[in-house]
Amino acid sequence: MIIVRDKGGTIRALSNVCPHRWMLLVGHDPEAPIPIKAESCGNRRSFQCPFHLWSFDLDGKMIGAPGMEEAKDFDKLRWSLPQFAVELWGGFIFVNLDPEAEPLAPQLATLQPLVEAYELDRLQMLEPLEYECNWNWKMSVEVGSESYHHLGLHQDLLEEFMPAALSDIESPAGPYSIYRNPTADGSPIPTAFTPPAGLSEQQLSCLTLVTIFPYTMFFSMPEYTAYLQLIPESFDRHRLRYIPLVHPNVEQFPEPEEFANIVRATLDAVHQQDMVAGAYCWAGAQSQVARPGRRSHLESQLWQMHNWLLDQIENP
Repeated sequence: MIIVRDKGGTIRALSNVCPHRWMLLVGHDPEAPIPIKAESCGNRRSFQCPFHLWSFDLDGKMIGAPGMEEAKDFDKLRWSLPQFAVELWGGFIFVNLDPEAEPLAPQLATLQPLVEAYELDRLQMLEPLEYECNWNWKMSVEVGSESYHHLGLHQDLLEEFMPAALSDIESPAGPYSIYRNPTADGSPIPTAFTPPAGLSEQQLSCLTLVTIFPYTMFFSMPEYTAYLQLIPESFDRHRLRYIPLVHPNVEQFPEPEEFANIVRATLDAVHQQDMVAGAYCWAGAQSQVARPGRRSHLESQLWQMHNWLLDQIENP
């Protein structure tokens, strides 16, 4: 699909498939030997299919179809691009392929006050980190949804600073999990610039991690937020984009680009350790003796997610 902000400022989700002969409109290989290059991201006034030059406005309406003048009863509007339901929440764009689905925001009503002080809708995106993950996407969600693994995987990077035993896990009333991991001594997390003004004393001294089921994940700290975008490609493979998001106050830092590099390097160091868990847990899961293990109270978020998945399977 194509996510676009149209000329009136409305964000839309359009089909990326030309209704003529199903050519993709954007996202082609930039090295492909065709005269029209369709970048995956950018600015444009319309979309044009490189196959036969059918073109569409930013609201999806067809605006041109050369060579169709003799087609009987050809109605351009009938061949506009299909659109999908779009909802904005916390600066994130959610798309639902089911036009009858219930709105998302009411389901997250209890989550909103827990994260609104981070001013998610004001954050600015830094260059993402990208990873190829050769295991099922749910394993990445499980690793990211709890801090119990600070004890092992991150004992050198995180455990001393944010001990797993201090993890505070909410019992949510919605399709999400949330936990907070405070600093070891409860002191505020050091910041290089003024954090958002509305953060509480608790939020100034902890990491807050949210998983909106099934796999929208982000964590927030006073200085920045990181969004983990999972893109499943098969049952045993997915891509993961780690997207750092910083508050506009980052401009107070003498060298904002230097700060961005520090954030990206920190996230990469931690995630490289998480990648080890994903790869080896997936390998272990293939064993004929592998069976579900007992869970700690420090990973009750996984129980919450598993129950949600079971509900979706039993009551689709």
